[in-house]
Amino acid sequence: MPNSDQFLLIDQGNPLLAPFLPERSFRQWAEDLYFDPVPNRSTAGLQISESHLHLVEQVFIPTQRSIELAMSLAAMMISSLRRRDPRLPANRRYPYQLATYSDKVNKSNLNDIPWLGEGAPGVILQGPTGSSKSHSCDAYLRLLPQCVDHGANDECGWIKLQQLIYLRVPMPADFSRKGLLLNVVWKIDEALGTKYGDEINIRMTQEQLLVEVLKLLAIHRCGLLILEEVQERNVSSSGWSSEFSTVFLKIMNSGVPLALVGNPTSFSRIMSFSQDQRRLTSGGQFNFVPAFDHTDEEWGLDLVPGVWGWTVLPEADEPIDNLFQFLFERTGGIPAVLSLYRRECLVEAFRAGAKRVTRAHADAAFWSPGMVGMHDLIDAYVRKDLKALAQSFTDQPIAFLRDIWAREQKRREEGDE
Repeated sequence: MPNSDQFLLIDQGNPLLAPFLPERSFRQWAEDLYFDPVPNRSTAGLQISESHLHLVEQVFIPTQRSIELAMSLAAMMISSLRRRDPRLPANRRYPYQLATYSDKVNKSNLNDIPWLGEGAPGVILQGPTGSSKSHSCDAYLRLLPQCVDHGANDECGWIKLQQLIYLRVPMPADFSRKGLLLNVVWKIDEALGTKYGDEINIRMTQEQLLVEVLKLLAIHRCGLLILEEVQERNVSSSGWSSEFSTVFLKIMNSGVPLALVGNPTSFSRIMSFSQDQRRLTSGGQFNFVPAFDHTDEEWGLDLVPGVWGWTVLPEADEPIDNLFQFLFERTGGIPAVLSLYRRECLVEAFRAGAKRVTRAHADAAFWSPGMVGMHDLIDAYVRKDLKALAQSFTDQPIAFLRDIWAREQKRREEGDE
């Protein structure tokens, strides 16, 4: 069995791995993921405007879930690029194999698209809106360059290379596979300054376009493709249908790790086939949910101290009794709503000319225009009222929440025995 020194030799000389090494420890990820848009909040003598208060929405407080997500994504990317070592002849040939196949691909021979080794893993980030899925992705990607330029390298077989570290692509509004593939091409152009989109023939079949996308991802050695749904109001009627499974699996078969981000409702169809579920979650399934109640460790140790403690006002807040419970009842434990409520409290204090947030400001902020529209959602989450969620909102993952809440309740009851 190889020793640690021999494992290190595997990575030496692979230029694709340079942006990721050395790897971070759990503690290092916790420190690096933390993000404060105003790192030095000593505001004495500075002119503060109301727009500065909105910066609280950018604050990122690492939690165990977000740290584990970052570590999983990093491991997926490193492992994939290690397998795609450009010094290996088979890896250098692969983009050319895809290019020669693009003219002859059709519906009947789609399964014959060349693979690259054992393929890459997939990961799913799922949860209701506002539960910090995209925010956690942002925190991880913030630490990476999107692309890296490499000069001539005879051993790797290129004169120059624009390495695409990651690509983040929204689902198209019409939830079509062709729309998704076109979005990938356009996002590649946006990231690298290329013009591949201009070369796409409108008469290309869906299968030809898929091979073209795989070819571009392979040429630029894409380290991670993130697909996000942006039309959650369409989830219940459309979602990620089983037809997308072919596209997802072909992407992973080409060696590119895939992350799917969305509402649990939208994954129900593709997750109904066990083989697809295994492949798409081989890198992990991360369930993002609001706090169960005010006693959650993540709520009390991470989110409330980090988000509620953020201010650009000159003085710390007036103390509020039973703060964790108070904030849970005012936000439903939803991370995005906690940030929103903090913003509205700061705004109330700022407009009043106060030096700190008081309980009176917090009460007024709860009835501000920014918070009133959230009251029904907050109330349903506080009461765990699935019926109210189903009746009032079309995008709430009722079955997902029911299972998550039941498991957490059972865990707590067993812990009390």
